[in-house]
Amino acid sequence: PNPDSPALRELATGEQLAAVIRETQKNLDDGVAFQDRSSPTAIQRVRVVNVDGDRARVQECVVDDGLVIRRDTGAVIDDTVATHNVLADLERIDGEWRVSAVRLVQRWEGVAGCALAS
Repeated sequence: PNPDSPALRELATGEQLAAVIRETQKNLDDGVAFQDRSSPTAIQRVRVVNVDGDRARVQECVVDDGLVIRRDTGAVIDDTVATHNVLADLERIDGEWRVSAVRLVQRWEGVAGCALAS
């Protein structure tokens, strides 16, 4: 985790950028990192709700099955699998879309809910 990574600023802005920087700094301070599973579920569906000029809202259904590990030992400390239904606001800045705010609508344990919808 690197809270100073330029990549964070390329993907997020405003409230969401501040939240991502805080979370990344906390992960760094806590000595944890994220690691993909060897066979990730790989369910991520994004639907555009509306677009108004340089602002947009999307709805995302994503299965989070990444592992949280200790950076020093590689030990898995959280292997929870959860499905999230999220609304995200985006802003177009210099021709690029960036996430400005995220709101969790619903969360399910495991691969469930919106992830099972066709």
